[in-house]
Amino acid sequence: MYKKFAIYILLYILTGGIVLSVFFLTPKENNDLPFIRLIIITFATILLIKYFIYMFVSPWHDVLVSLKKYKSKGMSLTRRVYEPKVSVLVPTWNEGEGLITTIMTLLESSYKNMEIIVVDNVSTDDTEKNVKSLIRKYERTIRPGIPYIKIFYVKEKKQGKGYALNHGIDASTGEIIVSIDADCYVPKNTIKNFVDYFRDSKVMATVGNVKIGNIHTFLGVVQYLEFLFSFYFKKNDSTLGSIYIIGGAAGAFRREVFEELGGYSVSNITEDIDLSVRIQNAGMKIVYAQDAIVYTEGAVDFAGLIKQRLRWKRGRFETFLKYRSLFFSTDKKHNKVLSWIVLPLAVFGDMQLSFELFFIIFLYVYSYITNDFSSFISGIIIVSSMFIVQIISDENKKSWGNLIFLAPIGWLILYISTFIEFSALIKTFIGYLRGEEVKWQIWDRKGVFLKKAEN
Repeated sequence: MYKKFAIYILLYILTGGIVLSVFFLTPKENNDLPFIRLIIITFATILLIKYFIYMFVSPWHDVLVSLKKYKSKGMSLTRRVYEPKVSVLVPTWNEGEGLITTIMTLLESSYKNMEIIVVDNVSTDDTEKNVKSLIRKYERTIRPGIPYIKIFYVKEKKQGKGYALNHGIDASTGEIIVSIDADCYVPKNTIKNFVDYFRDSKVMATVGNVKIGNIHTFLGVVQYLEFLFSFYFKKNDSTLGSIYIIGGAAGAFRREVFEELGGYSVSNITEDIDLSVRIQNAGMKIVYAQDAIVYTEGAVDFAGLIKQRLRWKRGRFETFLKYRSLFFSTDKKHNKVLSWIVLPLAVFGDMQLSFELFFIIFLYVYSYITNDFSSFISGIIIVSSMFIVQIISDENKKSWGNLIFLAPIGWLILYISTFIEFSALIKTFIGYLRGEEVKWQIWDRKGVFLKKAEN
């Protein structure tokens, strides 16, 4: 692990040197637009610094986690076994077979001191019939003296994921509450790995490592790489204490969080982001659980993906407005990296994204006119190196052979993500100004995890 860490650091020092050399030292004899070049350099420099810092800090997360685990092993002979009861909440709304698969994988968990609470949020399909049938079949396999996981099925009459999750919390009895979406495959050690992070009494919430499971399509690969980037950077945020998004697909909380801060928001379409920022606003500690892996089914078409990103953008926008006092806060309980760097950069990123499409077109034209392609060369080097390191660091070693060859064209793939994010951002602004409501979307599930769960 330490050898890999050293390789990461050396690679980024080398990459940074190459990028700066290409970008700033390329001859500019034909450059007749110095002011425009200055603008490009300014934006590029901000992003370069951001990603360089993120990629430099992220490997330290693995070192720090390893040191804590090593220290805890030394204390294992003198401490009591830590096995608190865990309540796993699975909110569902017309999820079909995906829900059954999620429950089946949870039942295979190596951590047995837990309960599964399925909250049916006004489903109109066969959800109730399928879940109750599964519960009956499972209970027939229970034998006296053998630990088993209790399954509860409850119904929420008010529509909305926030209502469903709050109903599940009220029905739960666990010391730790885990939220899992109803379209996931949960490896057997995920819950146990979540629990390990709560040995630290200061940790109030953890965010799991979510991966896209359906990567046999082009759109699936695009989402896989997006998630790979996003969750790799959570190492940086966890190290600096600046995590502000705990996704609903894989999040764990101490019960005290809800007792002190209340339940999920029922008015924000991204109730998970609202809760996450509220936890940070209260000065509570959030960490990243890299080994708490959950596979989720990504969108299967562009329309569904844009709707998903629209919901995320809109929810984050409303959350930032609600907790705007967290920006540039001087309150001692607030994390300064989050308040002064991470949150402002998130807003800056959206501002840049709103002009991204026009910026890309302009950059092509500018580079052609001036015969200055240093921006493209720098971008390719940065993105390719990020792809290589993050693919190599991925726990799923089987993905290396198929994805490592995408590194040289990673910048082209990111154009697709940029277009999707750009579309969602524009729709967010228009919808907010018009007062349009964004609803919990209906997924076209393909049940890609069904065979894997049955094996």
